[in-house]
Amino acid sequence: MTAELELSTVGLVPPSASRWRRWGTNVVVTAAVGAAIVGIVRVFDRPAAAGGSQPVAISAAPAGPAPRVGKQAPDFRVQDLDGNQFQLSDFRGRPVWINFWDTWCPPCRAENPDIEAVFEAHRNEGLVVVALSVGESRSTVKAYAQRAGITYLIGLDGSTDIAAEYRLAGVPTHFFVDAEGIVRSFQIGGLSKKSMEARVAAILPAGGSPSGSQ
Repeated sequence: MTAELELSTVGLVPPSASRWRRWGTNVVVTAAVGAAIVGIVRVFDRPAAAGGSQPVAISAAPAGPAPRVGKQAPDFRVQDLDGNQFQLSDFRGRPVWINFWDTWCPPCRAENPDIEAVFEAHRNEGLVVVALSVGESRSTVKAYAQRAGITYLIGLDGSTDIAAEYRLAGVPTHFFVDAEGIVRSFQIGGLSKKSMEARVAAILPAGGSPSGSQ
């Protein structure tokens, strides 16, 4: 009887087979770890997370061209917290700051007091702030707005139609539109109060040159 047969008889696996089994196990484990690392990188490397923004689900599809700096802002019709409808074009002749946001979004919540302060500082100069809540219910947004003391205009984009039209990647996202309805700058992610002031100054009647992402 050979040595290999003797090992088989007592129920032991030949060394060569054991080595192959360990090698196969190592390959499987390595592949699984690699796949997990790739998945983690993809999650944290998504464009939606750029600039401190939070990913948001968009169920609608765009119907027109994407907004562009130097071009007319896409018009939209939306309801406010009291069920009244308004359009972006209703404010033609006044500078408009469009803010896509949600009540659950930490960067949105963090910058809301600064948005309120900048709005109060420039409302007598004609500034309009339109804060579009994306995919949330009226009751949720209204309760939050009351707690937070928000006085600027809030619109309910529950269908996400407007978010889709503006190619929203995440919240918060800001668009600054001048009195002629032209997009002058935009920002994906939160803004400091200083940056808010600078961008608002650029769309006010006496504002300077447009600034921001293009």
